[in-house]
Amino acid sequence: MEFLDLYDKTGKSLNKKIVRGTLNLAKNEFIKLVTVWIKCQGKYLIQKTSKQKGDEYAVSGGHVQAGKTSLEQACLELQEELNLNLITNQLKLLGNILWQNLIFDVYLYEDDNLMQTNFDLQLSEVADVVWLSVDEIKVLATFGKVRKSTVLQLEQLICR
Repeated sequence: MEFLDLYDKTGKSLNKKIVRGTLNLAKNEFIKLVTVWIKCQGKYLIQKTSKQKGDEYAVSGGHVQAGKTSLEQACLELQEELNLNLITNQLKLLGNILWQNLIFDVYLYEDDNLMQTNFDLQLSEVADVVWLSVDEIKVLATFGKVRKSTVLQLEQLICR
């Protein structure tokens, strides 16, 4: 059983925990998710999620587990999903996005030497990865193939 911390809309801890999957959050309760945009030579690494995870395009990330910071969780998600081992100071916080009862802490990792990397994918979550330009991601989004939260991040933090 996985637990998640609850936050107010500013990201301040409410000192409460819930079981992941709890659907009935109060209006003033939020859970945190973390995503990482990986950039190399002007393109972004986009995952094709597994069928169990929606069979859509998205960036790496996941729920922030109880007791972890979003930065710690970001590194953990990259290690789990892509077998990419980073340390926290390699990630730059781009900002936060509030959507429904979710707070997305959005990070950027830039490395111009990643393009030829063969990632070891966590197949239960990630079916494939592709390097795409912003315009290519936007085209996929027009066809409804990109996760809504990824589109929001693209519009509000990547393309600003």
